[in-house]
Amino acid sequence: MSEEEKLLQEAKKLPWEERLFHKNWKVRNEAHIDLAALCDSISDPKDPCIREFGPFFEKTVAESNAPMQEKTLDALIAYLRAVDADAGRYAKEVCDAIVAKCLTGRPKTVEKAQASFMLRIELEAVDAFLDAMEKAIKNKVARAVVAAIDVMFLASSEFGAKILSPRRILKIIKIKMSVHLLKD
Repeated sequence: MSEEEKLLQEAKKLPWEERLFHKNWKVRNEAHIDLAALCDSISDPKDPCIREFGPFFEKTVAESNAPMQEKTLDALIAYLRAVDADAGRYAKEVCDAIVAKCLTGRPKTVEKAQASFMLRIELEAVDAFLDAMEKAIKNKVARAVVAAIDVMFLASSEFGAKILSPRRILKIIKIKMSVHLLKD
């Protein structure tokens, strides 16, 4: 057994928090894969086991390692599918972290970030989503702005005007337009 395999075996014995924030990226990677599998296996959204994972995503989603971002988003998506609307108390922080780190990433990362936003809306965290989109629109990286507009359009198409306020979305886009015009 190699040194790396021993480390991974030992890490599996650690509590979730230590595994998810371990200094070795391979341990964090395995932890996110295991977390996604655990969340996929839980059928009761009131399961006390799943409640402990919500606060972890604020920091894990802000991962700077690109492959790890994808694994983190996979775990987040599995978590959001397993929980109910009570998970909304961490929505603002997690949405802000996704905007800050994931919308400028690889295409697959952006796609998973958008999927997590859609699940947040399903879990009735619309205000956290729109607040995050307001921040994303102000991003200096064009890729992040395009991804934000894309997910707002997708959310509007999917959920309609009763869930997402068209006024608020137009206000967000208007902010971007006015900032852009002021620069020219």
